Amino acid sequence: MTRIIISFCFFICLTESTTALPIDLSKNWYVTKGFVVSENPDSKKWKTLESLPLVSILPEFDWEKGKLRKVTMAKSFLLSPPDFQKVDDDAFSLHIPYISNYYQIYINGNLVSANGKLKEDTIEQSGYRRHILVRIKRNFLNVGQNQIRILLAAEEGEELNVYKLFNDFPANINLASEHLTIEDEYETYMLLFLYFFVGIYHGLFYWKRKQETYNLYYALFSVFLAVYMIFRSQGVYSFGLDPFTQTKIEYFVVFLTPVWLLLFAEVFFRGKISILSKSYLSLSGVLAVTQIFVNRATSVIILRIWQVSVLVFGVMILYLIISAVRAKNKDAKRLLIGILFLLGTGTWDILGASGMLPIQNLNLLRFGFLVFVLGIAVVLANRFLRVHKQVEELNLSLEKKVEERTNELQNTLTKVQELKVQQDGDYFLTSLLLDPLSQTKVESTQVLLQSFVKQKKEFEFRGKKREIGGDIIISDTITLNGKTYLVFVNGDAMGKSIQGAGGALVLGVVFLSFIKRTQMILENQIKSPERWIKECFFELQTIFESFDGSMLVSVVLGLVEEDTGVLYYLNAEHPWTVLYRDGVASFIEEELELRKIGTKGMDGDVRIRIFPLEKGDILFIGSDGRDDLVLEESGDGNRLINEDETKFLEVVKKSNGDLNLIVENLLDVGTFSDDLTLLRLEWLGSFKRVSKDTLTNLSSDDYLYAKIKSLLELGNGEEAFQTIESLLSNESLNDDVRINLIREKSRISLLLKKFDVAVESLESIFPFFVTDNEILLQLSFAYRKSRNLKKAIEIGERLRARDPKHVRNLINLVECYRLIGNIERAKKILNRLGAIAPENLQYLKLKENIVT
Repeated sequence: MTRIIISFCFFICLTESTTALPIDLSKNWYVTKGFVVSENPDSKKWKTLESLPLVSILPEFDWEKGKLRKVTMAKSFLLSPPDFQKVDDDAFSLHIPYISNYYQIYINGNLVSANGKLKEDTIEQSGYRRHILVRIKRNFLNVGQNQIRILLAAEEGEELNVYKLFNDFPANINLASEHLTIEDEYETYMLLFLYFFVGIYHGLFYWKRKQETYNLYYALFSVFLAVYMIFRSQGVYSFGLDPFTQTKIEYFVVFLTPVWLLLFAEVFFRGKISILSKSYLSLSGVLAVTQIFVNRATSVIILRIWQVSVLVFGVMILYLIISAVRAKNKDAKRLLIGILFLLGTGTWDILGASGMLPIQNLNLLRFGFLVFVLGIAVVLANRFLRVHKQVEELNLSLEKKVEERTNELQNTLTKVQELKVQQDGDYFLTSLLLDPLSQTKVESTQVLLQSFVKQKKEFEFRGKKREIGGDIIISDTITLNGKTYLVFVNGDAMGKSIQGAGGALVLGVVFLSFIKRTQMILENQIKSPERWIKECFFELQTIFESFDGSMLVSVVLGLVEEDTGVLYYLNAEHPWTVLYRDGVASFIEEELELRKIGTKGMDGDVRIRIFPLEKGDILFIGSDGRDDLVLEESGDGNRLINEDETKFLEVVKKSNGDLNLIVENLLDVGTFSDDLTLLRLEWLGSFKRVSKDTLTNLSSDDYLYAKIKSLLELGNGEEAFQTIESLLSNESLNDDVRINLIREKSRISLLLKKFDVAVESLESIFPFFVTDNEILLQLSFAYRKSRNLKKAIEIGERLRARDPKHVRNLINLVECYRLIGNIERAKKILNRLGAIAPENLQYLKLKENIVT
């Protein structure tokens, strides 16, 4: 009897010890191919799996290529009456750490959990999941023998596996209250919030200090890791995402996370990003984007590639930090510990997840990053302490430093003031040199001259306020061929203040020197106004060209014949001349013909313009300061400059030609942004102008006029000539008609080869037709035919100065120079003619005669 009691007690103790909860589900599984729902395991078809994970036994099966791989797992377990007593106030709970991909779980033939969808032997929806927790109904379980059966499937290349444990939680059946700790993720959420907060904190640092880009990379690293931890938590399943979609997002985040850490370390320690790091960034970006568009099997391959690249990343970041440590960077020494711990935990998790080593993925990276964050905190704290210490040291010596700095500033200010005095002295001496050059003292009863000069640069030297700049106005009187001319120039030299003043000084000296030579040397007074202007221009061009383009001057250079009011002038890239006549302001130029004086490569085709003034006409010549007015100026220094050249015409008209009012009205438009000079020239005289058509004013019934007309039509020139002589003998003849008759007489004289008569007639009427180039051509031709070649050349060159491309005049000049034996000059003009009219018959004939 005693033996029976002892044996019973031993059986009870043995039963309780072998069937007590929790029931380990990690060992002693039977595995077979295909889905087997009801068949019991046997030794022929089933293989024994001594311990999970499932992947360790899969190589023992033969799998058809390209087919869905299906597996059934079965395991028996015992439950005792005490186990059922424990769940009176609780429940049985099943925990599977991880299943991939499609699965169904049966307890004693009852389906308790499933995930994923199959359709026509393919996985239509993935079902893999972490930490599968299932509450098992009591009526599904038996006292004694029970069976759990798992059916799972995966495509070729996908993971087909059941883990033994995940995050240190094993596969088992236990009380539901005991499994609550699996879903208890307070630590994870606390760390997640910490990392996210750290990321936002450093992101704000970067927002305020854009030059510290390492804060941006560190912020991205922290935020990406926080997002990754969300996807590794159980809470992510509450979003209801498709498992494969969830995995794509998770992979995208995790692939880029190490990149930000690498960029942070490189910028933090080296201040720049190397090509190797950029390459790793590109690789990670390509992998992260590519895996979004591929299937699950290819996604797993991409994951393996990335896991290998992370090992390379670890070597790179270790090299960076160790190099910084060797360079005696204090922060690197403190950061090295955190990096090593981070890399260690990250490597463990990657090796465990990839299956490269028989270890479990314990999700240690979250704690590794915690140590790394603490390391960064220590680095920042030490940096703050160093800065604080430096501030204390500065505060201790602040008074001394302020005093030293004040003395340095005072010494610098003294030197600047000394230099300023020297500079103002240079300005003052230069302005003294410019003053006698800028003269407009012209005494004339025929021409009224006024000027306004306002230089932009103002300065004070020894109590004297003065101006200096590159604008200049010079005027004087000269005599040419017994006629009085008012000569003027308005120039604007390139550059500001002293540079511009230097250019104006050179212009003034050379121009006044040319004027004085004209006034003192009689030979220089025997020139036409066109020739005088042309020679003056080329003398200025020669001087300024020697500056090699560093000094250019725009000018309007001209002569006004006091008695006739004829204006001879040229404009070298200066603002256009304005005529104010009968209350209307207009430009007398329409195109740019000359570049600024000093421009290299200017040829000899300088055109002298002729403009006859009428009584009361007013000319305004000014520098570009009249147009470059500041219309608006913003607080940040941006200015709106006037670009409308016609604005000055409006001002002249509004001011009725009054110079003082023009200046005032310009200031109403805007402020001056440059030097400004204005020259006002008014002709007060009067001179008779004759029209070419005056001859037609004779009455048609006048016998003599009718006779001249008929004779001209018949070609009887001699008789027409005599008739004109008869008309001219009439003392009561109208002056305009007389002048035009003399012109007609000169034309007929040329036809009759009475060249001396033609010369006399043309010379007498030329003052009345001063702008008529045809008269100059006829006069030069007549002088040539009368063998006065010197006078013919003088008149021809005068016409050439007015119109350098006048073909008939060039032909005439070539003949003149050929006749006096100046073949070189003739060839030069002939080349000009060839460039203008290469097919002209007279040119071809001259070319043949002169060249040969």
